[in-house]
Amino acid sequence: MRINVKILSLLIAILVLAAFTAKSQPTGVDPSIRDSVIISSATTYSTNSGSVPVYFYNDESLAGIEITLAYNSPDIMIDSFSFVGSRLEPYSLKGADQLTTNTVTVYSYALDEGLMSSGSGLLGTVYFSFIPNITTPQTIVVDTATLLVSDREFSTAFSDENSNAFSPYILSGGITILSGSCCLGDRGNVDNSPDDIVDISDIVYLVNFMFNLGPTPACPFEGNVDGSADEITDISDLVFLVQYSFNSGPPPPSCP
Repeated sequence: MRINVKILSLLIAILVLAAFTAKSQPTGVDPSIRDSVIISSATTYSTNSGSVPVYFYNDESLAGIEITLAYNSPDIMIDSFSFVGSRLEPYSLKGADQLTTNTVTVYSYALDEGLMSSGSGLLGTVYFSFIPNITTPQTIVVDTATLLVSDREFSTAFSDENSNAFSPYILSGGITILSGSCCLGDRGNVDNSPDDIVDISDIVYLVNFMFNLGPTPACPFEGNVDGSADEITDISDLVFLVQYSFNSGPPPPSCP
């Protein structure tokens, strides 16, 4: 079956718009939902690395954000924190500092770019690596923490437009590590279906992940449909999967 890519692109755009519309609030109306930090729960495999996206919601303009993330396990290590694709990416004053082996503080402050407008979306993604022969299966909780380093307290707080700090609601998450490798055969089974078939459900899964705060692909290699060297799931993977599924595009490459 061959479907016009323009029509399918319009369909995806409608899905994305519907996702945003469902979350939107009328201008100037406080939805009475406490500003929040949401740490995702992700699943990966012992032969891979792992990543946990962190999201945030604010119903008022913010001048700054500080979030301190921590976990309690010697089996995983923080590799990096990425702002790529996040709401904080446009801000020049931002960073992520590893305070201890298992703690990282993430911050961003509004300067020339103006206040951070109300909304919801990705704050950033923390990437982990694992020790050799890690015990599986296991789930490691990732939560916020308060830490005193050199007489400086690091915690989790938002700052309003008058620089008044307040504590957001925290929803903790974590990472579940299973044995073996998650990617078998070819890439593209984004929704991790048992039949290992690439179909329309994988496209829907990617749309929800990218535009509706949906779950992270359980296997990063399956989510990296186009086989890019950075092993990151992004809009190019969605385009690749649409082309393959409906426009006789090339098939996803083999798993690493």
